[in-house]
Amino acid sequence: MHNYFQQYKFRGDYRVRAVFSTLMQTTVNQLAGDVVLTIPVTASTMVTRGFNQVTGWLTDGLNQVDGLATLVQEKGVAQSQKARQDRMETPQPFKLVMGTERLRQQRVILVDDIYTTGRTMRHAADLIIENGAKSVTGLTLAR
Repeated sequence: MHNYFQQYKFRGDYRVRAVFSTLMQTTVNQLAGDVVLTIPVTASTMVTRGFNQVTGWLTDGLNQVDGLATLVQEKGVAQSQKARQDRMETPQPFKLVMGTERLRQQRVILVDDIYTTGRTMRHAADLIIENGAKSVTGLTLAR
């Protein structure tokens, strides 16, 4: 799995998304949520990498226009480079860029690539629940 993420996420090889795209799409469908949201990447990551690794499995590799967005345009230190304590102390990195009426009483499937401490998922889930969702189910490829 380490080699896969090195190639896909860190070297930006978009072609290898196909290795897990069917699995991720099938799992999302089986979870039967009302709304599917993905963890976004910063604008600077989109420029550098050229795609969002999570939406690459599900759709077109772009950040969702109507969902979550990052509060900052450029990352400081990558999550993968932070110690556990530093990750746990990370402030809310997301904002909602969709109407709250689309979340009201909905079952949301939240998709990310890697679950390490769970902080990213918790930040996003908190924001989604605060804005009216009935529930949030997290799905990641790896832990």
